[in-house]
Amino acid sequence: MEFNIGPRMVKTGLAVALTLLVTDLLNLDLEIVAAIAAVLAMQPSIMRSYTYIKEVVISNSIGITFALAGYFLLGNHPLSVGAIVIISIAINIRLGLNKTVSLTVLTIITMMLSGDHGINYLYIIERLSLVAIGVLAAFIINALIMPPDHKKILFNMIKNTLDRTNFLLRVVSNKTLSIPQMRAEDREIEKRISEAKNYYEIISDERNRLFIRNRWNFFRNIIIYKHMIQVLSKKHTLIRQLEKNINEIDMLPGNKSYLIKKLVLEINTYSENIILLYENKVILDKDLQKETKAAMQVTINNLIEELQGAEFSKWATVFPISNSIIELFFELNKLERFVRFRDGKEKS
Repeated sequence: MEFNIGPRMVKTGLAVALTLLVTDLLNLDLEIVAAIAAVLAMQPSIMRSYTYIKEVVISNSIGITFALAGYFLLGNHPLSVGAIVIISIAINIRLGLNKTVSLTVLTIITMMLSGDHGINYLYIIERLSLVAIGVLAAFIINALIMPPDHKKILFNMIKNTLDRTNFLLRVVSNKTLSIPQMRAEDREIEKRISEAKNYYEIISDERNRLFIRNRWNFFRNIIIYKHMIQVLSKKHTLIRQLEKNINEIDMLPGNKSYLIKKLVLEINTYSENIILLYENKVILDKDLQKETKAAMQVTINNLIEELQGAEFSKWATVFPISNSIIELFFELNKLERFVRFRDGKEKS
């Protein structure tokens, strides 16, 4: 059984510890409410923590309003609390404040379950202070302790997924992988591409951070990562087309099958070299791109010639693969330009 403690786990624990220390220092009761708020408020990026605080202010204002109205109109019976929670959740979701729903519910419950003391201004301030302490503790810890290196994390995700797609593109043409293994790899690649896209949204949020270092370098890398993910999607599409039609490709007359497989391997090598260029591990010869493009044009022309007057079934087999190859090469060509532009700026 794998046991791994990540930075976010550590930061959540530190945020809870800081919250309990502050509530103890201020002599506040129900410190568990502040601790739960700290756990809920821990976000995967600094910018998202900042955005979360803004949403907390709005959603908690709604929660407080309904909690006070519910308390004075309906009392603090469990059914009353439940009804107010339902209404508040519906309004928060309607306003797009989905991330702070749990914290709003926590605020409503702590506000309405006042016990024998009743609700007064001091009570409201104390309950709001608990939530505020937890949220601010999470933000401070997230900003100061082990701030995530999003660029490194995302690039590693992309590179690992590219390695898997490169492997599949090599073996799919030769049918050296069993169908169950191929499907398992395909599902894993699809999952990893989805994770990379989701993480890209996190790193993209950081572009609005005021205190980001080396802003222009950050923006250039954001654009490059976006195109890397697009390359991943195009490679995955090509893999699926090859899986679906590889038997029909092998039955093509002449050397058409050989040309398609050779072009797939050349484009695969081209994509690997672009990543190595990005990592400053190789100097990519521009002639390689020209040779690959020339090879692609020869293959596509041969395929078009083959398809002239052919039955629809042959079009349905060859055209999706040809289209996938063209789209992948187009994305790789753009990616190489962006990588070279970045390197040129850094050297100038």
